[in-house]
Amino acid sequence: MWKNKYYILHTILSLCFLNSDAVAGTVKDIIIGKVIVHPFAQDQLEVGSNIQGNKSSSSPSASGPHIRNGVRVNIANQVRIGAIWDFGAAPGGQMRLFEGAASYTGLKHFQFSVGVFNPSFGLSSMQPRGDSIFPERASVSTITRGLAAGANRQAIQALFYGSYYHLAISGTAGTAGPGKDGNQRAIVFRSVILPIRSQSFLMHIGISGEWVFQPSHKSSMEGGVSFSDTPENGDGLKDKYIKTGNILAKSAGAFGLEGAISWKKLLITSEYYNLIVNTKPNPTTTRQNFYGWYVTAAYTLVGKARSWKATSASFTSPSCDQKDSLFCHGTGVIELATRFSQMDLESNDISGGKQNIWSLNINWYPLDILRLSLDYSHTKFYRKGTYNDFDSILSMFQVYF
Repeated sequence: MWKNKYYILHTILSLCFLNSDAVAGTVKDIIIGKVIVHPFAQDQLEVGSNIQGNKSSSSPSASGPHIRNGVRVNIANQVRIGAIWDFGAAPGGQMRLFEGAASYTGLKHFQFSVGVFNPSFGLSSMQPRGDSIFPERASVSTITRGLAAGANRQAIQALFYGSYYHLAISGTAGTAGPGKDGNQRAIVFRSVILPIRSQSFLMHIGISGEWVFQPSHKSSMEGGVSFSDTPENGDGLKDKYIKTGNILAKSAGAFGLEGAISWKKLLITSEYYNLIVNTKPNPTTTRQNFYGWYVTAAYTLVGKARSWKATSASFTSPSCDQKDSLFCHGTGVIELATRFSQMDLESNDISGGKQNIWSLNINWYPLDILRLSLDYSHTKFYRKGTYNDFDSILSMFQVYF
């Protein structure tokens, strides 16, 4: 009886969705001669709250933290242009240019880019939110990429890549649109190799670094940097528990290691970063050191496992290994994941707090452009002798193509 109900349900949903280009399988490109236009959407709706702990619980809160839409254009396999607008976090977020860049790809294994884009830095940073394992990145990735290599960044980059390597060096300035770092200047680099790559096993090893030699400043203020982040899956209140405040700085940087092992349907990834801030001369110290790291394990329960992309040296979302575009294998693609992360913003005379988070997540892809996630996290937070711990839950609905 259930078998008949399943086929009836499958038929109804197929009629509803598969005949609509807006939601059917992969969104189709628009081809005009040698010009290929690929529509782009990265839209998320998140609902989350604290559920228990010695921190007071919060009421469920809904937001649209990432609403980005636009196009990417390929001209004769020689030039690529990205034009994507960030409509700001809803409600009330600031709108800005997310990507406005041109890349020359006519030379094999090379790519030269200029404009507003996300320069290559770190494994998690280079996985678009549509391909990320968790709804939000680990704090160490969010904080380090925000220093000189995050989204909306004005940059110029030279990239050399292949099936077993990825080498990139970039010069970056401030972020496009509203922000305080328009006059910042920095150098960013990343080097990745795959010492082992077979049909069922892959090993990824890399190093990344960024150095801000001119911190952002206003005309009436000295240059400085600051580090902060919300709990990794949000807490319904969007409070930032770890935060250093503004640090007057002559220069600052982040350097770290990244690694990944992919075996059949299992993927394990990890990154470690040390952040350095050379402060303005003062009576106590001239250097601050912070650090953070994470380890993630993801298993594709139903579907085709994540694959490695040379242009970004990161991993794609899991996908359907059959031709069905709706409810692959009758269930849709399913992925389970867990992560442990730590971020320490305590150093000398700066007390920005220390945060440990353990998370468990399930991703469901009923369509290759549609994702639903449910994330549970346990957070421990320390600062100046105080301690808090709490549990939180986050659900996410995402459209990505």
